[in-house]
Amino acid sequence: MTVKELLCETMRLVGRTEEADAVERGSANEAATRLKRALLTYLNAVLDELARGYFPLDTQESMSSENGEYAFSQFLKAPLKITRVTDGEKAIEWHICPNYLKTDCKNITVYYEYLPPALDEEDEFFYPVFAVGARLAEYGVAAEYFLVCGDGTAYALWEGRYRAEIENLLARSTVKGRIPPRRWI
Repeated sequence: MTVKELLCETMRLVGRTEEADAVERGSANEAATRLKRALLTYLNAVLDELARGYFPLDTQESMSSENGEYAFSQFLKAPLKITRVTDGEKAIEWHICPNYLKTDCKNITVYYEYLPPALDEEDEFFYPVFAVGARLAEYGVAAEYFLVCGDGTAYALWEGRYRAEIENLLARSTVKGRIPPRRWI
């Protein structure tokens, strides 16, 4: 499923069927184009929230540096939280400076959490955590849409569906040493 298809499906969920049909046909007017751009912004915000609070994205990367300074701009993905740094199999000490990671080693492996890259309408919808699918994203985007429109009743309805879907997915997964936001209530 492409991001454009996901956005059109979300338009239908929020009652904007005419705009969805126009976007799918490629004959979108200015209002439909603005709606599509807004929903794309909401989608990227929802994916950001999911990565930060509920379904973190983990990776590891081997790096080398002559002076032990590893610029964040050199990481393959934008690091959100560095969880561990090793030299081979041995954990080493490290600290964060404004634009780089500092260690005493020249070759390291960095384990970190990252944010998903911003999606464009022509991209394929994909979230690296398998449990997160298009339905969860659509619910989150619909909630954001009604929040911005100022429709409190519809926002509460879609936010409830969004949170219920998150809780459903979290209930089936392991906690892995940390408690996600509001999971303990």
